[in-house]
Amino acid sequence: MLFAIRGRSRRTFPPRLLAPFLALAVIPALPVQAQQPSPPGVTLETQTAQEAVTPAPPKVRQIHIVTENVFDLNKPGEDRLLFRLANRFHFITRPEVIERQVLLKPGDDYSPEEAAESERILRQNAYLYDAKIRPVPVADGEVDLDVVTRDVWTLQGGVGFRRSGGANTVHFNVEDTNFLGTGKTLAAWHQSSVDRTSNLLRYWDPSLFGTHGNLETVYSANSDGSFERLVLERPFYSLDTRWALGVSANLDDRVDPLYNLGHVFDRFQHQEDVIEVYVGLSPGLADRSTHRWRTGFTYERDRFGNARGFDPPSLLPPDRTLAYPWISYEYVNDGFFTAHDLDRLERTEDVNLGRQYHLRLGWSSPSFGGDANRLIADTGASIGWKPSPRQLVLASFQGGSRLNRDVAENLLVSSKLRYYIRDFGNNLFYVSLGWDVAHDLDPENQLLLGGDTGLRGYPLRYLQGDNRVLFTVEQRFFSDREFFHLAHLGAAVFFDAGSAWFQDGDGKMSADRRLLRDIGLGLRIGSSRSSARATMVHIDLAFPLDGSRDIKSLQWLVSSKDTF
Repeated sequence: MLFAIRGRSRRTFPPRLLAPFLALAVIPALPVQAQQPSPPGVTLETQTAQEAVTPAPPKVRQIHIVTENVFDLNKPGEDRLLFRLANRFHFITRPEVIERQVLLKPGDDYSPEEAAESERILRQNAYLYDAKIRPVPVADGEVDLDVVTRDVWTLQGGVGFRRSGGANTVHFNVEDTNFLGTGKTLAAWHQSSVDRTSNLLRYWDPSLFGTHGNLETVYSANSDGSFERLVLERPFYSLDTRWALGVSANLDDRVDPLYNLGHVFDRFQHQEDVIEVYVGLSPGLADRSTHRWRTGFTYERDRFGNARGFDPPSLLPPDRTLAYPWISYEYVNDGFFTAHDLDRLERTEDVNLGRQYHLRLGWSSPSFGGDANRLIADTGASIGWKPSPRQLVLASFQGGSRLNRDVAENLLVSSKLRYYIRDFGNNLFYVSLGWDVAHDLDPENQLLLGGDTGLRGYPLRYLQGDNRVLFTVEQRFFSDREFFHLAHLGAAVFFDAGSAWFQDGDGKMSADRRLLRDIGLGLRIGSSRSSARATMVHIDLAFPLDGSRDIKSLQWLVSSKDTF
């Protein structure tokens, strides 16, 4: 079936794929809160006079950094030998590492918005459990800033296990995400998964030479090839950052498997090299919004061949080279607020209800080193609403493609709608609907659905197609109790329904389209003292309601994720 589909003639851009792109045009036009009219009897002159006497914001005099250890020995139950040893052998984050991430400096005008953004920046660090910044008045027109953070245990080592879709993944690792309290990461991994066995080394410095520059290096020796990565970047680290600069290189040599009904039916060797350089400029933050422009050059080369140790593939993808200058625009509206027990357990979550969108356009040509003339586009948008204090709606959209003359290549459009409502006290009812549409994907890219992509009652990578839909309903239960001063527990009862199918050029669906459903329940264990980015362990039992008889009547899954 797959060979026949890929062998058909190439088609122009399908009209049915235009609808999602209209969402990007609509989102920026959504109504914003209108300016309130002046109260009765207040004229423009009186308003101007009132503004003239508005007191100036206080100046920041000093910044006090308080970095708390992993365990608070003054807290009942934490003054124990094991916890004292953990504190003693843990290198507390150095104060200068925290201070350089605070946007406010001594002598600056105090801004609640910049203080809140500084908290968000600090909370992005895996080595911190939380961060709070509090202004303390000390004199007329002056405040001190108390910056309080709490460390988590950063030296990780041992054995990890994951199971999803009937496949196991095992890893052994030694990793420190806050080496000697500097905020730098050193990691060594050995991992065995359904695709490959890997030995990986990684170094990441998010504050190169005490600046906002980043340096990341990765090397992985794999059973089917190797992976190398180098990133040197000074990003837009805050909403008011005025410039950015970066260069990156990824060299990946691997075997790409193709799946159908959870089984591999083809394999080929894939050498993928991507090198990119860019520079970005921004006028900074104004009216709680920022505009960012980037321009750069990207070189992508893909080479395909027979996979060593396997039969020759039935269809070997053609080699491909893209070399293109590009320009991008990004808009971010500051609509951030903090939440708890939403997608994480007892962690402060930063959610942006403001509009965000980006568009990137590039032109690949033989003049630059490409193998053909192609227009390359990538876009995305997101927005959120709070219909009531106990409800939240988040919507997102993204899409990308290459246009070769009048033919769309490797087009993928994705959208997702998420709805949250508090019920049963502080527990949560969650609904999500995701939809993906593809057209003329590169042969190495498949649109798959299975136990590893949200349809928890079925084998991994079970269904494939150029359309995919996934509907999920969860009742989430949270506990505010910290067990053994190490973890928080949660639970979920869930229902999944989804499908992936092919649709031909006449708009007809493939005959094997099916809707698969499952129900299940799960346990969530969230670490309150670990720096691991995937700090939540999922243990799920899922029961498929459809499918063939060869699917097991019970699927059990174990995984580590950052969200519920």
